This record gives sequence, structure tokens and C-alpha cells, in this order.
Amino acid sequence: MLNNKEIRSLAIPAILYNITEPLIGLADTAIIGQIDHEATIAQGAVGLAAGLIATLIWGFAQMRTSLSAIVSRQYGSNQINRIKSLIPQTIILTFLTGVLISFVFGVYFKDISKFLFGNMEAATFQYSKQYFTIRCYGLPLGLAVALFFGIYRGLQNTYWAMYVSIIGGVSNILLDYILVLGIDDIIDPMGVKGAAWASVISQIIMTLICILIYLQKTPFNFLLNKKLNPYFKEMLFIFINMFIRTMVLNFVFIISNRFANSYGNNSLAAYTIGYNIWIFSAFFIDGYSNAGNALAGKYIGEKNNEKLKSLGSKLIKINIKISFLLMIFYTLLYPFIGEFFNSNKLVIESFESFFWIVIIAQPLNSIAFTFDGIFKGLGKAVDLRNTLIIGTFLFYIPSVYLLDLIYPNLISIWVALSVWMLYRGLSLLLKFKKITSF
Repeated sequence: MLNNKEIRSLAIPAILYNITEPLIGLADTAIIGQIDHEATIAQGAVGLAAGLIATLIWGFAQMRTSLSAIVSRQYGSNQINRIKSLIPQTIILTFLTGVLISFVFGVYFKDISKFLFGNMEAATFQYSKQYFTIRCYGLPLGLAVALFFGIYRGLQNTYWAMYVSIIGGVSNILLDYILVLGIDDIIDPMGVKGAAWASVISQIIMTLICILIYLQKTPFNFLLNKKLNPYFKEMLFIFINMFIRTMVLNFVFIISNRFANSYGNNSLAAYTIGYNIWIFSAFFIDGYSNAGNALAGKYIGEKNNEKLKSLGSKLIKINIKISFLLMIFYTLLYPFIGEFFNSNKLVIESFESFFWIVIIAQPLNSIAFTFDGIFKGLGKAVDLRNTLIIGTFLFYIPSVYLLDLIYPNLISIWVALSVWMLYRGLSLLLKFKKITSF
């Protein structure tokens, strides 16, 4: 039988490191909202730029998912030596990819932002450009950190990622306060630029700690073998499919950003707050899904179908419970959340008009996140890709455009996102039942 302790030992640290990144986003949003001058515009602009950074990291960090699946499978079958040369090859590839996309997106940000977000007001564009250009310096490091986390997870250890994330998160928040708001007579307030540099510096700190753990605690090193590891092809296959999936996923959020931007600065700021809370919730629930990721690969390596079936059953029950706790928490704080992030009454009113949808969608999200994690561990990248493509183009896009015609408001975006998540969860649930039925 599957040991609950084994799940918790992976899930709880994963929850802590998962929520660190969205907590940083929430902190950035809240602190920028305290800027005296053009706080609402700056908040919305940073939300757009940070969303693009997240899109790039989520997309290209899927090398983490493919590597984690292979590492966990080899770990389960006690064949870890087979992939020793694969690890440094993947690290170098990931870092160089990060450098390339940072350069391209940094140089062509004006054209890219216009394509992704539509026409922005001059002030909104300037704030977005300031933030994004600086964050590009840290993007290769963000990808590298994500890859290290994938290695650790494949080795059935989520504590290392937790330690790194907590240190990175705390340092980022402290630097946010110092650099964004300044210190009297010591450091001048840097505003949006300060928030960006705070993130870059925290990424440097996290990278250095990851390297130290990698060299001291894992069986791997940085020695490159000119001959590609036999598992390199499989890893690329998983990565390409996961990359396509993630780009489609982020296309959804790009469309959402465009609609939010079209409703005006107040709506954009409100949407940014809701989006960051939604991401925080997703990563919180995803902690147990990360455990599913690691254990599913291990059980496949062990060829233990019963444990795999039990894993799916236990995780869905746990994550639904977590989603209900989040619902209660957000409901109790409903009158105060908006004011925490922004003092503009119009922004708060806009936020409160749709946040109830974010709350009631939590159980739907939990089902999708649970099986996302398990299918990643199984290496079922094609299934994950196809589910996202169908869900996006047959459910989300028709829903959001139709609802916008009927009721052009942020509510339209969040209802469409909920429909999208419902399809994703039910589709993967049915596929998992089919996989484990033999």
C-alpha cells in the first residue's frame, strides 16, 4: 500500500517552495501599489511584464519536467548512473537557451508587447519596459534554478528546493522594500526598477545555493561528455511536447491580459491582483501534485501499478480538501484583500466584482493540477499537450469571446478560465482511469 508519509514528505516542502514564487509576485504587486505616483498604472504594467517573464520561464523551464520524469524513473529502477552525463548537458542547454531568449525578447520588447497585449498607454508601456528589461538579466538564472529543482524532485527530495525558495523569497521581499520604497537618506526609491532588480538579485542568490547543493548532495557534476547521453532524445521529445503545452497554456493568459488591458487601467490592476492570487492558489495545490510527479515516475520505474492507482486516488482527495480550505480562507478575507493591494476604490470594486469566481473555481483547479503532476511524472507529455490544445481552442477561446460580447467585464475572463479548468481536470481524470485499469 501507498504510504501517506511518503507523499507528505515530498508534498509539504513542495508546497512551501511552490508558493514562494507567487508570494514574491504578490509582494511585488502589493509594494508597487504603495508607490505614491501612478501606483495603479505601475501595478498593471508590472503585472503584464511579470506575466510575460513567467510565460517564458514556464515555457522553457519544461526541460525541468522532462528531466525530472527521467531522473525519477531511473531512481526507481536503481539505474541512476545511466543519466549522469545527461544532467550537465541539460544544464548547459537550458542556460544558453535562457541567454538567447533574454536577448531576443529584450531587444524586441516593443513589438512583442504590442502583439501580446495590444496598444498600451504610454506610461503603462514605459513601466512595463523598465521592469521587463531588467528582469531579462535574471531569466537564464530562473531557468537554471527551475532545472535544479527538477533534478532534486527526480531524486525524491523536495526539501532542497524548499530551502532555496524560502531564502530567495525572503531576500526578494526585503529587497523590494529597500529598493522600491527606498530608505531615508540612504537609498533613493527606485520604484518599478527596484522591484525588477530585487527579483534579479534574489535569482542570483538562489542559483548560487542550487549549485552548492547540486555539487555536495547529488551524485551529479558539471563534467561535460561530448557524446550525447542516450536519454537526451527522450528528454527533448518530452520537452518539445511540454513546451507546446505550456505555450498554449500561456497563450490563454496572454488573451486574458489583452482583454483585461482593453477594459482600462483600473480593470488591469484588479485583474493583476486576482491573477496573482489565482497563481498562489495553484502553486499551493500543486505541492501535492509535485509529489505525484516524483512518485508516479518512481512507481513506473518499479512497475507498480497498484501504487500508481492509489497515488491518484489519495492525491485528488487531499487536493480537493486543500481547495475547500482556500475557499474558506478567501471568503473570510473577501472584504480586506483588495485594500491590501491597492487603495484605489475603483480598482477594489472591480476586484470584488469577480473574485467570487476565483473562490468557487478552486475545486475545479485542484482536479486539473493533481493529474497534471501525475502525468508529468509518467512522461505522458502528448496527453498533457493535447488536453491543453483542446481545452484552449474548443472551450476557453470561444467562451471568453462570447462572454465578452455579452458582458465586457473581468467576470467574462474568469468564467472562461473556470470552464477551461473544468475540461482539463475531467479529461485527465478519465485518461488516468484508463491508464490504471489494466
